[in-house]
Amino acid sequence: MEIGIAYFISRLFDQAVPKFLLAIQEDPHHLIAYRFLAGCYVQMGRLDEAREVIRRLRVITPVVVPSICELRKPEHRELYLSALQLAAAEAT
Repeated sequence: MEIGIAYFISRLFDQAVPKFLLAIQEDPHHLIAYRFLAGCYVQMGRLDEAREVIRRLRVITPVVVPSICELRKPEHRELYLSALQLAAAEAT
């Protein structure tokens, strides 16, 4: 999971996706993995897949975009949260 986040903030989305998919496979309720996976798909222009991930996330929790983000650097938070917000808006 941490490697997936490192790939995400390095903008290596195609390498991050398998890490998040594995995390979800291992724990189908891993909220952070769903959120980062949706963010990856948005950044890759794969909006249909991002919408599907958000739909699956909403089955688990009503909170799609967290109020707290543990990414320290503002540019990393912006990359993550903006992609997640777009995915959430697209999925409604």
